[in-house]
Amino acid sequence: MINVSNIEKFATHDGPGIRTTVFLKGCPLHCPWCANPETWTVSPVLMHNSGKCIHCQTCAKICPYQAISFVPSFHWDPALCHHCGQCVDHCLQNALTLNGQPMEIRDIVQEVLKDKDYYDMSHGGVTVSGGEPFVQFEGFLQLIQAFKKENLHVAVETTGSYPLELLKQAEPYIDLFLFDVKHTDAKKLKEVTGGNWEQIIINLSYLDPKKVISRTPVIPTFNDDPETLRSILELDARLGIQQANFLPYHSMGKTKWEQLHKTYLYDFPMMDPAQLTPYIELGKQYHVEVKIGG
Repeated sequence: MINVSNIEKFATHDGPGIRTTVFLKGCPLHCPWCANPETWTVSPVLMHNSGKCIHCQTCAKICPYQAISFVPSFHWDPALCHHCGQCVDHCLQNALTLNGQPMEIRDIVQEVLKDKDYYDMSHGGVTVSGGEPFVQFEGFLQLIQAFKKENLHVAVETTGSYPLELLKQAEPYIDLFLFDVKHTDAKKLKEVTGGNWEQIIINLSYLDPKKVISRTPVIPTFNDDPETLRSILELDARLGIQQANFLPYHSMGKTKWEQLHKTYLYDFPMMDPAQLTPYIELGKQYHVEVKIGG
């Protein structure tokens, strides 16, 4: 069993070709611009859409564990919640969603295989994302092993912030690493995201660079300055990584933060991708192919 946040069909930005992306629960980082904050915890989380809620308090009345209250507004206590889903089932306005469910490995594989013809036609496959897939390591390892038994192309989107020993066990079953390189300043990375740069660089250096695409979400006030982006390309070149994705900032995850009753601090205007096109030419100086977007 492994805890899954979502399975997205016909994904085209998570690796080559047409793909299915399996989003797993759990992440060691806490990026304040994260588009998938519901994946931070391995356990399920209750998401509350205040725009739909009419404060009828049916959810609080039906909850057998008193995990929901209105004091005076909606409040969910994850420590009391047993993830039974009764509140979701009885919500009159569909204002509640329980994100995350345990799934059998075989059931995930069967779901992914439904679109195998599309993968074969487009040279696509399956991408495991999150969160951070390595957080649920035993289940993750079983999952990618099962995918490879079905001759699927396996990509993994990863933060790289975990012990090298785990990477060594999983690497033989992974065809492509979409490896986050958010910043090259260890102190700033730790302070803002919780990432361990020393561990990340060890893992990134271990991998065959031909199996790696570095990915950088370009975030205003964090890493959008030319010096930082240049340093990322220099790192790619030094390690022999030939492809880099610069991902323009967007705020499409903001509604999820609101539904989790979290404060979204990095709230900036959407970035025009044209702002990053000069880095395509800069990448050529380092023999790194830069793509704007995933």
